[in-house]
Amino acid sequence: MNAERTLSRLGRVSLWAIAAGSVAVLLAALVVTYSLATHLGHFGDLLGRVNNIRNLQRTGNIYVPFGIEAFTYPPGAILVFYPLVLIPQNALPYLWTVLSILALVAALTLVFERIFAFRPRLALAFGFWLGLFSVFFFPPVTECLAWGQTATILLLVVVLDMLCVSGSKKGVLVGLATALKLYPGAFIIVWMMRREWRAAGTAIVAAAVPTLVAWVIWPSSMGEFVKTMIFGHKELSHFASGATIRASSSITSFFSRAPFHVGFLSTTMELLVCLAVLALALLGSHRLWLRGYPLTALVIVLTGSVIATPVAWDHYFSFVPLLLLVPFELGFRHALSRTSLFVGVIMMAPWYRLRRPTPGSTWATVWTFTSRNALLLASLAILVSALSVNLQSRRRVPMAALTDQASV
Repeated sequence: MNAERTLSRLGRVSLWAIAAGSVAVLLAALVVTYSLATHLGHFGDLLGRVNNIRNLQRTGNIYVPFGIEAFTYPPGAILVFYPLVLIPQNALPYLWTVLSILALVAALTLVFERIFAFRPRLALAFGFWLGLFSVFFFPPVTECLAWGQTATILLLVVVLDMLCVSGSKKGVLVGLATALKLYPGAFIIVWMMRREWRAAGTAIVAAAVPTLVAWVIWPSSMGEFVKTMIFGHKELSHFASGATIRASSSITSFFSRAPFHVGFLSTTMELLVCLAVLALALLGSHRLWLRGYPLTALVIVLTGSVIATPVAWDHYFSFVPLLLLVPFELGFRHALSRTSLFVGVIMMAPWYRLRRPTPGSTWATVWTFTSRNALLLASLAILVSALSVNLQSRRRVPMAALTDQASV
């Protein structure tokens, strides 16, 4: 009887938490849209994509001219952004912010339900409030919203495909995400390492389809992308600017700023360094997965794939709320759990405001180095910890069993 009363009480509290969370999301989106964004990103990336699509409609080539807020995505991404021009522009920032927050809430809800076997209502309540906490206390998430970026939406897509989808449809979402951005493609390699060949093949096909469709509809854009973006390295040169050198957390950016310099590594060496970091993440993730820790394995791949890209802005780390959940899967006694919590705290600092050069003393030089490399070094700490800690294996619980348990 006591257990039934506790469950009943939790059910009522969850309903109130969900209702309050729903309203809070709408209010939080207002705060971000009309207050925080005006001091941070001004939805520059979102509105930039709208201008890119309008340029495509006029010229048929989305990559020319290639200036500020240029379209640096693969051609398949055009299909994702094209509908933005159909939405009233005065309403677009707010609607996109609501969508982005809800995507984060949904991703967290799925983690609570599938990994920790929470009942759906309780999982949604926790998802709402951890998501809302993240909006205001994790600058990577705040930046993602203020710039109108896609990171939380991509996170939801990856969580769905990695933790929820099964059968012949597994891989479709990751494939579509890879057609939009580079780093979700790391999960195709993850499936190959796990010998889940069907999911990997499905993802490759799903990534190729929108690319081929874009090629048929906008052949000039596809030709320009191949000629100048890939073989001409125009995308990389576009990001080789002061902002990238100062703010990017990519491993290649580390070797482009003091005590190194731009051009310290050749293009080939940069590629090799990126591949080495990605390999480190994949090995650590696979080790965790074999021992029965799917959430932590997911976090390790996300971390490694982000810092192994040519440029890694702060909003790429919008998966940071998952770091707080790692100890609940591993246990708080493990070194990787403590590292995850430490990195979560590091990512609460507004590094985008702390990276201005501070010439003068040795202390100022050290501070500049620390502020510009904080997210990268913290991410590397997680990857190294994932390989070095001694974890006890546990029996992996099938996702179907978790689903049945969560629906009781």
